[in-house]
Amino acid sequence: METFLAVVHNGSSSAAARILGITQPAVSLQLGKLEKAIGFGLFTRTSSGQALTPKGRLFLDEAENVLRAVRKLGDVTAGIRGNELGALTVAGHPSAAISMLPMVVARFGQLFPDVRLRMINRTSEEILSYFPGTGVDVAVCELPRDLAGVTVRRYRLRTVAILPADHPLAAREALTPTDLSGLPFVAMPAERMISHRVRLAFDESGAEYRPVAEVDFFASICSLVASGYGVSIVDIFSARSFAGAGLVARPFAPAIPYEIAVLSVPDRPQSELTSAFLNIL
Repeated sequence: METFLAVVHNGSSSAAARILGITQPAVSLQLGKLEKAIGFGLFTRTSSGQALTPKGRLFLDEAENVLRAVRKLGDVTAGIRGNELGALTVAGHPSAAISMLPMVVARFGQLFPDVRLRMINRTSEEILSYFPGTGVDVAVCELPRDLAGVTVRRYRLRTVAILPADHPLAAREALTPTDLSGLPFVAMPAERMISHRVRLAFDESGAEYRPVAEVDFFASICSLVASGYGVSIVDIFSARSFAGAGLVARPFAPAIPYEIAVLSVPDRPQSELTSAFLNIL
């Protein structure tokens, strides 16, 4: 199924072979075995490569679900296997894993050079689906609800307005919704709390909120803004991480907090290491 998905996402067996590091005949052999096992063809040949058959398109969704489950099982087993003194497993949602946790992990590694640390990058939804039932010791994610048997520390991070470095508003010391009124805005999806708060701030100021894209992760938003594709509001850590990429950050009023939670499980064997990591965080 991994081979099947590699062909789907890369357009041809030859491209999938390069990505997987195997030969094209090996890819064809794997696909043949899969088609024999499931009892129907997955691809038809086209002038530009390979296209999914109607049954192949239906099979695609299930194959991706299965491999997500396998990946989750790998996280669980690796966490359980490493759940001992001298090892620590940390899970972070993308914003934390890219912009915040690397600094913490680096400092932790300096203080505990002999400790084996594993960092998992998953969405908040994925983290909450299996925490605390795995070997994950600390998790950082968005948390709409409390969890039984879990120690929850909630934090409100400051957000800032971000602009391309050559934007005329970059000369301002601080920005408001009125300043950003009508400008193309790179937004978080509407179902996220931070997106709702941003929209509310614009509405209450009588400013025009004009989202031109919805993007799931702050890191991607920062990259888009740095490339000149609109303006946005992100957490301070994400903005700092992209400061050298042609991005400027300015204080934004009214204050819009971005809430995250740090999760841990009390009374684990490596609680000393967990406490040390939490203190650094």
